[in-house]
Amino acid sequence: MKKFLPAALLCLALSIGSPLVHAQEAEEGGHGEKAHEEEGPLGTAFKWVNLLVLIGGVVYLLRKPAREFFETRKKDITIGLDRAKTAQEESSRRMSEIEQRLARMSQDIAAMKTQAETDSSKERDNILADAKRDVERLVDQSRQEIDRIARGIERDIKGKIADAVVERAGHTLETQMTEDDQKRVVVRFLNKV
Repeated sequence: MKKFLPAALLCLALSIGSPLVHAQEAEEGGHGEKAHEEEGPLGTAFKWVNLLVLIGGVVYLLRKPAREFFETRKKDITIGLDRAKTAQEESSRRMSEIEQRLARMSQDIAAMKTQAETDSSKERDNILADAKRDVERLVDQSRQEIDRIARGIERDIKGKIADAVVERAGHTLETQMTEDDQKRVVVRFLNKV
């Protein structure tokens, strides 16, 4: 772009300078309007040709820099559009991933909730089973302890009853039995043995 700037300025100066030179020559001649009228069709044609040459020169000089500028601009716009398209595709992909994660997260939460309910149900059943076993064990231990205590009490009672019976029998034997009765008891005892 810097290459064509001096050439563009030169062409601009020529295009502006040429009509000024003609106007100045006409004024110097003292025939301002007359000189303009005397130009006629040939002067007008010369001006048009001069204008076309000037425009052609400017177009010729600006053609390559303008083409480069527009091609560069086109490439920049295309690259920008490609980047935007890539960014949009990437954001769409990420958005779909996030939506999938959220959907999976809802499913995972539901699965975790179901698993937690199942686990808590199993744990509750295990605790109840352990408690039931503990209660049964305590009941068995209590029964065994009660049976042991009952047997001990029964032995004590039988012992006391036996002692009382023996004491009473001894007392009865001493007071109510005669020698003949005592002999009969001894004979019966010996026959049984």
